[in-house]
This record gives sequence, C-alpha cells and structure tokens, in this order.
Amino acid sequence: MLIKIVKQLILFIIGCIGIISIVLLFGARFPAEKNSQEIEAQYRLDSSSFVTIDGVRIHYTDQGAGSCIVLLHANYANLIDWEPWVETFISSHRVIRFDLAGHGLTSSDPENNYSLERTLYLFEKLMDYLSIDEMALAGASIGGTISLHYAERHPDQVKQLILVSPGALNPRARGKLEPPNLPFFIDIITRITPKKLVAGLLNSGFGDPSRITDELITRWHDLLLREGQRDAQMARMRQYVSGDIDKVIANIQSPTLIMWGAKNSIVPVELADEMAELLVNASSVEKIIYSTAGHQLVQEIGKETAIDAFDYLVKLN
Repeated sequence: MLIKIVKQLILFIIGCIGIISIVLLFGARFPAEKNSQEIEAQYRLDSSSFVTIDGVRIHYTDQGAGSCIVLLHANYANLIDWEPWVETFISSHRVIRFDLAGHGLTSSDPENNYSLERTLYLFEKLMDYLSIDEMALAGASIGGTISLHYAERHPDQVKQLILVSPGALNPRARGKLEPPNLPFFIDIITRITPKKLVAGLLNSGFGDPSRITDELITRWHDLLLREGQRDAQMARMRQYVSGDIDKVIANIQSPTLIMWGAKNSIVPVELADEMAELLVNASSVEKIIYSTAGHQLVQEIGKETAIDAFDYLVKLN
C-alpha cells in the first residue's frame, strides 16, 4: 500500500511539473480563459445592464424605487453575491450594485489602471450616469475601503455608510502610499488557477467553511477565468494602496454601521473597536459583531447582515 501511494505521489508531482513547464514555456493558462460572451450569457441577470465609461464596460443592476442604497463588493467577489441584500431592500429601496473593473461581468480596464483613484473615478461617473444625488453606501472588504474614500469626498451624497468587514485597517495595507512590492513568481496564479485555489480563498474568509456552497465556488472560479480577469486581478494587487486611511476615516461625517465577523482571519475583529474610535466626526457609530462568521460576511451570512442593515436604515429614517 505504501509503495502504491509513493508511486501515485511521484506521478502527481511529475504531472504538476509538466503542467508548470508547459505554462511557463508557451504562455498557456490552466485552466484556459473562458469566452467573455459565454460567461456573460451564463451569469447575467434579468436585471443586468451595461454602460461603457471611459473604455470600461461596467455591469450593474438598478432595481426598485425609493431611497437609494448602493452596494460595493469585495475583491474577487461580484454583484451576484449581494442577492440576499437586494431581496431584503427591493420592496422599499432603489438598490444599485455593480462589478468593479476586472470583476464579475465588468470588463478589464483598457488602460490597465486599477488604482484607487481610477476606481473612484469610475464609481463617480457611474453615479453621475444614474443620477444619484443621495444614497446609503454599503461596501464589503476592499469595497468598504473604497466606500470610505467615496464618502469622505461626497459627504452631501452619502447619507449613511455601512462597512461590512472593511479591509481598510489591514496592517499589510494600512496607510500605505505606495503599491506593495510583490514577488515576481506570484504571477503564476494568473497562469495556473485551479478551482481549489478559489475554494481555499473562500475557506479562509468564512468563519464556518461548511457554509461554502459548490455554486459559490464554481461562480467565483468561472468569473475569474473570464478573458482578462486574472491579469486584471493581479494588476489591482500590484497597484492598490489604501492611502492615508486613518485621516479618511476621521473625516467621515455620515452615520456609520460597522459589521464584523468574530472569526475574521483577514482583518481581526479587534480592529472593529479601533475603526469605531477613529470615526470621530461621524454623526453616529454603531457596531454589530457576528460570533460565528469570518471576513466574507456577505457570502457567509448574507440574509442576516441584510436584515440588520435594513433595520439600521429604517431606524435612522
């Protein structure tokens, strides 16, 4: 039995070396990229719309009527993840969500610019296109960091702010004014991207990995394999900076709700208290800690967080 296992291990290692060699020598990708039109046909929603802003074809949905709430997803995520929030809000709110450049069904940026400034510019232009004068803004993870910057710049437009596991205080990015110096070999994930890589990414973000569904893993993996998306993700990783985030947080004026998972292994829950303390100019600050959940609250306990967010906005109004 042991000899059989060793033989299988050797064959596996040889196979992996073979795949890596082919990828590096011939520029192939494993798995191969998926056709954008086929992916769009598979994952577009009945409510999906598209608009091209400065060369980027943005996928968004605009549903319901009433007070507006805008939903901004996390890195590697997509607007479909917000479905429990849409279901909760749509009967009484106008609900807008969109895919960031290089995510979901939004195209990569022809300028290959995924900086915070470029992201905010596209966000602002989309809000102008949709004629949004006032909004509640909810952002998850990197979407939370983007939301903080947007709310600081547009205090008259952002009437309420909801931060869902914001990544702003992550020690690896906090206060950085220059992009990270990533090792060159990390680019291999743009060439070799097995489904297990996505499963591992989700596993690290859930407090209870048993909540991860096959549908979620497959959707994230399929959308990552869409033409241009892997390169876009890597470019964002190499270009991203959070800026002087402590100063940005201190300038926020909107009433703010902080949502955090106690089992958050990406941005520890202790930072939720620090986030609240930094919001010195917010008109009010509330905090909800979810004892069994991790970093990816929208994906893990979407319905629970949606109801809490809804009740929070109703109370404010």
